[in-house]
Amino acid sequence: MKIFFEKTAIAILIFISLNLFSCASNRGRETANFYEENIASFAEFSLSNGIPVVLKNIPSEKNIELRLLFEGGASTCPRGKSGIDLLTFELLSQSAAVKALSSHGKYFCVNLCANDFSTYGFSSSAEYFDEAFEAFAQSILHPDFSHEDYLKKESSAENAALDRSENLHFALLDAVSENLLRTHPYYDGIFYKSTSRVSEYDIEENLKNLLDASRMKIIAAGNFSALRYGEKTQRLSQEESFAKNVGRIQETLEEFFGAIPANGFSAPQIPEINFANKKDEKKEFEFAGNYYCAALCQKCPSRGDADYEAFALATLAADYVLRRELVQKNIATSCGTAILNGKQSVALIVSNGINEGRDVKENITTALKKFLNAEELAPLLNAFKNIYASKIYASEKNCYATLEQIASSIFYEGSASEYLKRIERIEKISAEEIRAAYEKYFLSEENFFIEVEN
Repeated sequence: MKIFFEKTAIAILIFISLNLFSCASNRGRETANFYEENIASFAEFSLSNGIPVVLKNIPSEKNIELRLLFEGGASTCPRGKSGIDLLTFELLSQSAAVKALSSHGKYFCVNLCANDFSTYGFSSSAEYFDEAFEAFAQSILHPDFSHEDYLKKESSAENAALDRSENLHFALLDAVSENLLRTHPYYDGIFYKSTSRVSEYDIEENLKNLLDASRMKIIAAGNFSALRYGEKTQRLSQEESFAKNVGRIQETLEEFFGAIPANGFSAPQIPEINFANKKDEKKEFEFAGNYYCAALCQKCPSRGDADYEAFALATLAADYVLRRELVQKNIATSCGTAILNGKQSVALIVSNGINEGRDVKENITTALKKFLNAEELAPLLNAFKNIYASKIYASEKNCYATLEQIASSIFYEGSASEYLKRIERIEKISAEEIRAAYEKYFLSEENFFIEVEN
């Protein structure tokens, strides 16, 4: 599951943004059609074995980042093998060529695992992209990690699991998982656990399963215009250079990855997360000290659902209300929304603070009922939209953020460029739609509450 505590910063950002945006016009979102501005910088094609490829040119970037996406992620992790994809990628990154380039700052690993897909990738400056790409491709097609590498990385994963087991926020995440996902495909997968047992044989078998063209996708973003390929004397525009380089990149990808067989991978069906008959729980945690961490868990839409944007704006409204009612009144140290993303998602209201015997769930539910009325919401609506839209605008200037948007759009919306249309959808959302989404998802009685404390 993706770590969710970054949303606390969003709650603070709301209050800063009010001074910046509430009296301003929509000029930050009034640029010409965002989709039309950016779609021309996309290139999409498929390799001969069916692997789809998406390239996004970002001329203002100095780097290029490329990722192999493997459909499945946590949802295909065998029971008891949690963290196997990330451990596999860590071992692949031990190749001599990758380590040599990394030691000189020419290669940076990008290894990720989410609920429905995992990522093996790298980032480099455009100057070193060809050299870095060859090392990257060879590392997965002809891995050369040693037994000592395996022992070292497996031990490191165990130590990281131990560190997480002593962290209050991870203890809350584990408690949520144990109660909501115990029989769900998302239960195992992302992080190595203290109970994980992953052998070298498991790694080898996992790699064989990953190298299936029917579950693979390739995405890349960055300054492709900077790749000249021997034509330094020819003056080309950024658009012309990108268009010319797409064919060269396609040939390179075909050379390395076009022969990977398609073995008919089929993504698992992801059932709804069951909230029925879930009893609220308090869990003792010896490392909590004098603090607590709690979550009110509720159903929510997934990206691509019709009311997702209205819900996303409703989370910002909820952050505002929770901060006003709980944090500013010193009832909680922090409190805000978080989303466990996937084909089936969960909304969390996460509260942290000193354990003073308060009824945390009652405090949260009481605060949520004090939602903004029409007069209060009207002047804030523009600020919420600016915050949401600014994350999308900002992603277009950064390789990593752009590829996060592209990967999410592929797996949850069916199109790599679908996120570009989100600005327009945000603009059309009314205060009434935000209120409806808020009431549907944050005031629902179908929920589960978990509190972790000493």
